[in-house]
Amino acid sequence: MIKKEILGISAVLLIFTFSPVYAQHHSGSLAPPVDFDGLKVALITILSPEDYSFPDAKNPNLSIRFFDSETNTNIKSVTYRVQIFHEDNLVANEYFFDDDGRLDLEIKPKTDCLEKELWKCTKYFGEKHAIAGAYYARGESIPVIQGPVFDKSGQYNVKVSIVGATNPKTMTVKDILFETFVSIPQKEIFQIKDANAQEFPIEIKSYDGEVSNFIFDEESSKISYELESGKHVQHHDANRKQLITMQKDFLSFNEGYNVEVFVEGVKLKKDLVEFDSSSPTENIIRISIPKEDNHDSDHPLKVEIVSGDAINPHNLGFNFQNGFSANVSWDSKLEAGEKIPFTFSFFDKTNDPAENILFAYSITDSAGNEIWSNIGESQEHLGILAPHGVLQEAVLIPISDKYQLKLILTGQNSQNFVEFFTAKSDFSISQSPPQEESTSSVPSWIKNNAGWWSEGIVGDQEFVQSIQFLIIEGILSVTVTESVTTESQDIPIWVKNNAGWWSEGLISERDFVKGVEFLISQGIIRVN
Repeated sequence: MIKKEILGISAVLLIFTFSPVYAQHHSGSLAPPVDFDGLKVALITILSPEDYSFPDAKNPNLSIRFFDSETNTNIKSVTYRVQIFHEDNLVANEYFFDDDGRLDLEIKPKTDCLEKELWKCTKYFGEKHAIAGAYYARGESIPVIQGPVFDKSGQYNVKVSIVGATNPKTMTVKDILFETFVSIPQKEIFQIKDANAQEFPIEIKSYDGEVSNFIFDEESSKISYELESGKHVQHHDANRKQLITMQKDFLSFNEGYNVEVFVEGVKLKKDLVEFDSSSPTENIIRISIPKEDNHDSDHPLKVEIVSGDAINPHNLGFNFQNGFSANVSWDSKLEAGEKIPFTFSFFDKTNDPAENILFAYSITDSAGNEIWSNIGESQEHLGILAPHGVLQEAVLIPISDKYQLKLILTGQNSQNFVEFFTAKSDFSISQSPPQEESTSSVPSWIKNNAGWWSEGIVGDQEFVQSIQFLIIEGILSVTVTESVTTESQDIPIWVKNNAGWWSEGLISERDFVKGVEFLISQGIIRVN
């Protein structure tokens, strides 16, 4: 737990209105509050590393926190019954005790279970509390669960019953049951070769569906693949999440360049794509693909990832009284009104990267109002951990204004400093005035037809003829390529989806035209 003296110092230095519980996204979930002896108590489960998948080198930790949701204060001396299920199969079932309301468990996944009832293969290690009779943490040692837990991809239900609280001798009149879940992504590795025949592994972790038809085009620096609809769906998330990991020396995707992602030919918004270069050995592209209610689940999504333009960074410099320094940078082309990835880089007294640094920050507007902050969420120390001295944070800058960034060094190597070190810097973020939409040259009846066609009111032949008319008359400009004759003349569902989105103004005319050009290339629309 964070010492009271440290919290007192932080109250002076960090005037934050930030709740650590909801600080960052994790593989885990928060169960809604229930009544317990006049308190509104809640429970949260968090899996770390949040992107763990078997057989990653580092074993995952499962953290379970039981707390007063109104004061964000942990409930003391808690006895838990933890049950973990995968696809309705019970894989773990045991009692645990913790003094401070936060239970940490090390998970050691194993895959060699031959029992029909998987929980029979699971073993538990650690010391048992003399009074509570349950496994508990003692010193640096935490309880261990070893067995068929988190060894497969998909969703795991974590059911937690509170059987005692506030005192190891005190049992609740009735068990308080919370149901949460964690999701394990499916990991696939694809080997690609560059022009020098050097091989590079590309790792893709997907939370929703299998990856197929992986292709790398070196000439265009483009990765493409299809995302099949999976049986394990993250119901708690409106987006399909993907993580693409590649080595630092894979030069097709480099630090200092934008990454653009297209799904079914439509470019994803910038805040749905993150290029993380904070690791010294690898780069990670994180993608969030919005789930469309009208998407045909039997049709795979075409995903294309390309290296974009060079980034022109804006930099802020910070110097601290302990001799450390920091640099905060972001793409100067990004504007207010969207989340902007800020890269925090820390350096020690010798100007080398400061390893395992802990920091916090807040951003205030010109009126002195705090618009964003983060102090981390650990119960043991105050601050966000930057393991390699570099960390990226996506920050929502609401409007064009002058802002102040307050950066605080709170500690290093999992220990808070006795005294925190603070530095400030001012910066501005602007926003381009909204552009007037140019009047489309396409007649309104064609847009109406596109919407009706996507809904099945207008037939394929009638819509194809209307598009052919626009092209022949020069009203709709397309790039005509040599068409190929295909056995199937069926129009892909994604082309219909694009037509419907275009009719509703959700995508541009150019995005719609890409679908038309595809139909021409397949010989479905014929143009002389």
